[in-house]
Amino acid sequence: MRKVGLAAVMVAAAFVTGGCGQSVERLDGAAAPDGVGATSPSPSVTPSPSPSAKPTVTRTSAAPLVLGPLGLGKLRLGMTVKEAQATGMITGYHVVNYGANCGVADFRAGSKGGVFFTPNEMGLSNIYAYGGISTPEGIRLGSTYQAVKEAYPDFVFVIDDRATEGNGIADTPGNSKARYAITIDNGKVTALGLGAEGQLCQE
Repeated sequence: MRKVGLAAVMVAAAFVTGGCGQSVERLDGAAAPDGVGATSPSPSVTPSPSPSAKPTVTRTSAAPLVLGPLGLGKLRLGMTVKEAQATGMITGYHVVNYGANCGVADFRAGSKGGVFFTPNEMGLSNIYAYGGISTPEGIRLGSTYQAVKEAYPDFVFVIDDRATEGNGIADTPGNSKARYAITIDNGKVTALGLGAEGQLCQE
């Protein structure tokens, strides 16, 4: 019994040892030459979807409105009240009960100034503006008297006629039926308007 048990143990040990020596781990892919480590296959990588490109939005500031020679933006001298309202530029139209009973309206938010309507077939007859609005010749609030005279050599004062201050008018280049109304105080432009010839709403 003792010999059988020892022999059995030796056989079992030999079986285990032989099994361990002959066991070969199988790897996928071609066998590497002796002495060269087998290269493990690179794990497959699923490319992540690239985020959809968003359109670049370029913010541009609106170009300043130009007063003259025919109007301001979509507003045009000679428009009816309904035509002027349809531009979306004016609000609060009403008729004043003094003088020539002219119609009056203000610019909507974003622009400073307003318009007058002479009560006859003339329609929109005056546009007055403040802020960054300028004429095609570059005259705006803050422009000097000298700049006005250079842009409009025919500019003359008609009210409060002092050397370099008061209310004056100048022909409108490109529109023989309109004039610029320009107020100068302390040597600089403080009010700027465009009026149709024959209008009754502003002096």
